[in-house]
Amino acid sequence: MKKIDKLFILAYFLNILNGIFLLLGLMLVAFGHWILLDGNKFVTVLLSTGENALIDSTSNMLLATGSIIVFIGLLGYLGSIRRIRCLVILYVVLVVLLFVVQVGMIIELYTRKEKVNKLWKVQMDEFISTYGNKNLPEKEPWWDILNGIQRMLQCCGRYNFTDWNRNEYKEHGSQVPCSCTTSNMKEWFCDALKNATYTKGCEADINAWYEENIWILFLIHFGLLVVEILQFIISVWLSSIMRNNVVLPTK
Repeated sequence: MKKIDKLFILAYFLNILNGIFLLLGLMLVAFGHWILLDGNKFVTVLLSTGENALIDSTSNMLLATGSIIVFIGLLGYLGSIRRIRCLVILYVVLVVLLFVVQVGMIIELYTRKEKVNKLWKVQMDEFISTYGNKNLPEKEPWWDILNGIQRMLQCCGRYNFTDWNRNEYKEHGSQVPCSCTTSNMKEWFCDALKNATYTKGCEADINAWYEENIWILFLIHFGLLVVEILQFIISVWLSSIMRNNVVLPTK
């Protein structure tokens, strides 16, 4: 096979890999934006409070990584289409550096996975304990989100509806948040209605949501690692052929 034919084939496959690379990078950017801007999500609010702003730092990390991937992908397109060897070499170096960074990110995400899982449970227990406290009006938006989650998931409390027994701000012991019942009342608490109170807890559904999203994130990163290995191999090969001053005709 002639060198010029090899160049065409390698440039073609590199552009396909770059397309996948860009798509995965944009998915990371979209993921980061969704976490950062979707302030009405209960778990987002839980993990963005106090000194444990894990969601903010994770979303910023995803935005930065996704943006760098998009930049590197565009650089690779320019180098392969315009046949600029120095750009291809720079592209190879950046891909190697990004590979190392992403391995570190996967380890960091795995470490945060368990930390986040424990943190939201602690925070939810605190929300249940302080819910309805008239001395904490600044927490009412969080309680509204908790109510929205309980209505949407048709659940009550973390484990089950008995979690609300430890809340000290009810008028009497048989009350639960109105969001735990089929009532449309806009009060903080309602009397537990027989056969109309959600009995299951919210933990299982929130855990399922969390696990699903974290594994999607892991799959994106693993996909990027595989693509980066292929990019490295093809780019080095392409650069070695370019070194012999083979010039491709451009249309």
